[in-house]
Amino acid sequence: MVILSVKDIEKLDAACTGLSEEEQIRHVGVINVLGHLVAGGFKKGITPLLAENKIAMTYMQLMLDFKMRQELDDILGPIDYIASRRTNHLIITIPIGENIVLVTAEPNADDKRIIKRAEELFDDITISTI
Repeated sequence: MVILSVKDIEKLDAACTGLSEEEQIRHVGVINVLGHLVAGGFKKGITPLLAENKIAMTYMQLMLDFKMRQELDDILGPIDYIASRRTNHLIITIPIGENIVLVTAEPNADDKRIIKRAEELFDDITISTI
């Protein structure tokens, strides 16, 4: 497991903030391999739909789901992103090293535009190894 430095977290926070500027986005955060939020979070003024303990559980669940899907990388190739559209939410996870970027947005948001913008912001971030 790669431990993120303060500079890494600052870079990730800045990218999260940049992506949060998109109008219909509710949350942008970076989740580590343990399923913990390490950068970003909810956009200012947004009330989460879930209680705090459910949010923490969801972070772990999304990381576990991502890791399980990686089991097929040798056959299908690596994951570019995972998107699911629910009645009340659009949920997108995008890998960045061992971590994932979690984006939630309004259900009618343009997922392709959000993913493209996320890739622009996060692809140039290199995580230093300690």
